[in-house]
Amino acid sequence: MTTILLHPTAYRAAGDAQLVDLVRAGDDRAFAAIHDRYEPRLMAYARQMLGGAHHDAEEVVQDAFVRALGALRADEREMALKAWLYTIVRNRALDVLRRPVRTTDLEPHSGVLRDGAGDPHERAARAEELGALVADLKRLPERQRTALVLHEMGGASHEAIARELHVSAGGSKALVSRARAGLAHARAAA
Repeated sequence: MTTILLHPTAYRAAGDAQLVDLVRAGDDRAFAAIHDRYEPRLMAYARQMLGGAHHDAEEVVQDAFVRALGALRADEREMALKAWLYTIVRNRALDVLRRPVRTTDLEPHSGVLRDGAGDPHERAARAEELGALVADLKRLPERQRTALVLHEMGGASHEAIARELHVSAGGSKALVSRARAGLAHARAAA
């Protein structure tokens, strides 16, 4: 028969088996004590398994505790609580490691992504800045402009630019360099 614990500090002193019995009897404070006892260690374990990914480790541990609570209330078998919790966290972490990565770093794409809810002043300033950049590009000599656009926006190598413009690779580098200098000069004068 499980003893009911009345004083909050009694939960900290209770053994794992007693806490499991109390959880199975419906005592939520016993589960809170299990959580407080094992959460920091399980977080460290999950972070270690996930290569330091704190957000994923939090998700794994939280899910492990949710699963543990459901299982404790549904199953009456005896268990080694600590080892069982670590097993749940390990299995959840392995699930995370197996799933395909779906996150994308948006920073490299920020220039082309539109922010529909953005500040109108910021949008106007960006549009003005883009207009000025296009005007400055148009003022460059055609070969410099072509070389710069192919290199910076098209990702073309200097060899590919050289073939396109019928110059050497060194000539391509010189055209891109002069175009950058011309843009920098125009930007500084503005």
